[in-house]
Amino acid sequence: MFASYFNFQYPMVRNTLLDLLPDITDPTGHITQADTKRIALQPGYYLVSYKVSAIFPAPNYLQVTPSYNGTPRLEYGVYFATNAAGSSACGSGIFIIRAPAPTVLTFSYSGSADARDGEINVTILKLNRPL
Repeated sequence: MFASYFNFQYPMVRNTLLDLLPDITDPTGHITQADTKRIALQPGYYLVSYKVSAIFPAPNYLQVTPSYNGTPRLEYGVYFATNAAGSSACGSGIFIIRAPAPTVLTFSYSGSADARDGEINVTILKLNRPL
């Protein structure tokens, strides 16, 4: 079971959840989208890999934080500071989710300013391990 999501040439607005568009969906129903901002995961273990990038017209920082099981996970977030005008920022993360109950996965953007030409790719694999 696996699924992937993306968005590109996307304006990243401070203090909002990132919109994710379906690329490959999971026909088993373990990984679904509640809406474009929330990915619903059924109980189990999941490997999540993501990459994010954006362009800033002035020096700023990019900060993207995944959240699941009702908790923001700063330790799996992406942070990238720029010090030049017109600079790009990027980062990636990979982590395993233990979902003892149905949970929702989100990615929030809380950088220092809105960014342009944002891009995000998310891949989720359900792992074959009992809870």
